[in-house]
Amino acid sequence: MDILPLGLILIAAFLHAFWNFIAKGAAEPRAMLSAALWASLILYAPLFAYRFPSAEIAPGGWYFILATGVLHALYFYALGRAYGAGDLSRVYPLARGSAPILVVGIAAVFLGERVSASGSAGILLVVAGVLISYFPSGGEGSFRQLWAPEARWALATGLVTATYSVVDKAGVTRVPPDVYIYLMFLCTALFLLPAELTRGREALAGLRLGERKGLLRAAAGGVCMMGAYGLVLYAMRLSMVSYVVAAQEVSVVIGAALGVFVLKEGGGRQKLSGAALVVAGLVLLAISK
Repeated sequence: MDILPLGLILIAAFLHAFWNFIAKGAAEPRAMLSAALWASLILYAPLFAYRFPSAEIAPGGWYFILATGVLHALYFYALGRAYGAGDLSRVYPLARGSAPILVVGIAAVFLGERVSASGSAGILLVVAGVLISYFPSGGEGSFRQLWAPEARWALATGLVTATYSVVDKAGVTRVPPDVYIYLMFLCTALFLLPAELTRGREALAGLRLGERKGLLRAAAGGVCMMGAYGLVLYAMRLSMVSYVVAAQEVSVVIGAALGVFVLKEGGGRQKLSGAALVVAGLVLLAISK
């Protein structure tokens, strides 16, 4: 994997882990995800207004924008449900780590991508590290925990991530990435709006958006959210989607550290050991072609 897409992904990983940390740390994670989504649309609107008139959208581009908008709406819904049921340092690795192995199969079928031997080994190390981070050490019935609510929603998030990643790889060949991501976020926000309206004002009130601190959290989440996805889309133009999605898993290390050291979630040694395997997998991906 070339150094430029890898560098973009590493920056995106920090941004991605941070906005997930903001969402999980909120009193209402699903409401914070929605607030950050709308904040991103407001804050990036001037850039979009500047870029959209000159953007060339190839035939079929709008279909990919609508498709990824629907998929991201499902993603935010599933992620919000997962954070409502479990810890950041457990949900985040499982949601992120289940995607790379799924992407390999989907990309092979629909995009014709073929992963090298070292790339495959790197992806497997990433997935192994994620599983070690999630499961308790030596506990009987560990795999039964995949049926717990937090795990089901986290795995659903991973499945949607794998699907929209392949859609986006094809989409950014037809639409400039900065325009593509803004239109995708706009579609996502509109698709989620009915569900948010039916939940009432209580959830949004819990975010305290009328106060400086709550407003800054939503704004920071919005900046990091769209910024992270934008960098990933540019990386997808430069490298195979299988490698891009797997390399993004460095955010698992950051997410686990934030959960353990900032949110004071347990199992730090095991979670950080799993994170070390993720780093080893990333090294293999960095030298793979």
